[in-house]
Amino acid sequence: MQNKHQISIYSGLVVQHRQRSIKLLLPVVCIGALVYNIEGPCLAEDLTQALQAAYSRSEIIANAAAEHEADLERVTISRAAGLPEVNASLSVNEAVVGPRIGPDLLSVQGGISLPLYRGGSVKNQIKAAKAQSDASYVGKRTAEAQVFSEVVAAYANVIRDRQILVLSRENLDTLTTTLNATRARFQVRDLTRTDVAQAESRVALAQGEVETAEANLIEAMEEFQRVTGMQATDLAPMPVLRNLPPDPETAARSAVDENPDILRARAVSEARRYEWRAARGGALPSVSAVANGRYGNSMQAPAQADNSRFGATVGFSINVPLFQGGRTSASIREANLRENQALLAVSDLERRLTAQARSEYANWQASSSVVMASQRAVTAARSALAGVRAESDVGTRTILDILNAEQELRNAQVQLVSAQRDSYVAAFALLTTMGRTQAHHLGVGNRATELVPEPETDLTSDLAFAPETDEPELAASSSAGPWPKIAVEDLPIAAASSPVPPVRPAAPERQETPVVRKATPEFSPQPVRPSTRFEPTQWVIQLAAFSTQASAQQHWQEIEGQTKRLIGPGRPVITSFRSAGNEMFRLAFGPFPDFAAAEAACHDLRLGKQNCIVRRFSTLGVPQWTGPLSGEEGER
Repeated sequence: MQNKHQISIYSGLVVQHRQRSIKLLLPVVCIGALVYNIEGPCLAEDLTQALQAAYSRSEIIANAAAEHEADLERVTISRAAGLPEVNASLSVNEAVVGPRIGPDLLSVQGGISLPLYRGGSVKNQIKAAKAQSDASYVGKRTAEAQVFSEVVAAYANVIRDRQILVLSRENLDTLTTTLNATRARFQVRDLTRTDVAQAESRVALAQGEVETAEANLIEAMEEFQRVTGMQATDLAPMPVLRNLPPDPETAARSAVDENPDILRARAVSEARRYEWRAARGGALPSVSAVANGRYGNSMQAPAQADNSRFGATVGFSINVPLFQGGRTSASIREANLRENQALLAVSDLERRLTAQARSEYANWQASSSVVMASQRAVTAARSALAGVRAESDVGTRTILDILNAEQELRNAQVQLVSAQRDSYVAAFALLTTMGRTQAHHLGVGNRATELVPEPETDLTSDLAFAPETDEPELAASSSAGPWPKIAVEDLPIAAASSPVPPVRPAAPERQETPVVRKATPEFSPQPVRPSTRFEPTQWVIQLAAFSTQASAQQHWQEIEGQTKRLIGPGRPVITSFRSAGNEMFRLAFGPFPDFAAAEAACHDLRLGKQNCIVRRFSTLGVPQWTGPLSGEEGER
């Protein structure tokens, strides 16, 4: 008996060890399946992993990235039109019939053509290509937001349908127990056949609801696997959404300023403007400097020796278009019309996004109110059911009253679960319209292409999934259930003039206290002093993130010359923030008056093989060090 007991204990330890090993190896298997595109049983744990899986396998995001890479090549193609062209030709002739007199036996020719003036068409074509590449870069963000919206909806649908299935089974068990009790009381003549029939009818309906709930759950799980490639097993609770707007006007302003669709439309409009200018340059004269050289080896006569000749010419070439069949004028008119079309598209999209942001804000508030009302309904229905059962014991309530009370409780619970799902999806849709659900906002994707880690420190684990802002859009939920808890004081408060019900922000932004780090002897950084030249609403370019302030300053010293040469004057700034409990330091450069100017400068840095991302200064963190403005001295 003792040996059997020892064997059972040993077996239990082996099973626990195997389960722990499987849980540790599962992330490795899932990563390998995503990298090598293997269909495997990857199990989803939380929403961040689901978003990462969808980001890694989405064809929509891959297509947008490929389009951006192709547009970057257009910049190189446009620049080639303003660079020198070098041509060479070689010909060898041999007489087959008759004497070798006349043509060269060997002829080598070469020429260099340097464009000097093209009417501004080359310069504007380069700017148009850069603007188009900016548009495709923002288009990748649009694809990310689209994919993430599908993932969040699928994730929420699985949780909702799973809860509904649990409620349906609990309802079936309760009704079955009530049916058995009704039959027992019927045997002792305490109830009638009608009471038994009513209970049997409710049990049959509950069985049908369980079958429907199971089918809906299977459909939701298949949709989740389609968008993520992972199996929805034991999903973690939904994280809390941060950075929700306090009023509809804030949401509308953010949508017009940060939505990737409007940013892409503005970039396309800018590209059309430069294309129109390039088309006008086609009607102007072009000037080029040319240099040609020639070497020829020929036979003048059969009795004469070889005659080798060298020749070279240098000069200018001027091409004046006089008549081209109307092609140039038609190209100018076409470019002008397309520019007007792009401007009209921007105006229309601004109005649409403003209306959409206000509408989604109202929808989010309404769904949040439905959640609170459903919570109160569940509490009241549960109290009513207890009261009806107590009154039935003393004979003042019938079995039908109990069945109705149980059905009302079940309906209220299902409505609560559905309302929680709708509220969460509505809040995420609002953030999407505001342009705050892209990969760098949610901490998803390969951040190595956006942030430059400190060379001597491995920060991959901290930067790979670090949120873009100090308050991430997705934060861990502190509630025990799968949905973040919503109370009356958690809803935002709108302005008095707003037509929607007043609410208050769900998660007010925390204020970070400045952290003064001890200066190292090598760099001796300046004391903490916030810059007066940076406004919270201005835009800056983030260049890197480090674990120490000294490393950030050292990195700036390495890239200072290249940065100022590529994008012009500005000043560096280092700010502190906390990520995963650790203090980090961001290195940024600016400021810029609007997003378009910052994105154009960041684009030039990317062409110079320097990584960067665009952000508002208010999202960087607490200023710790500010370098001198270009031309200033003595501030470092």
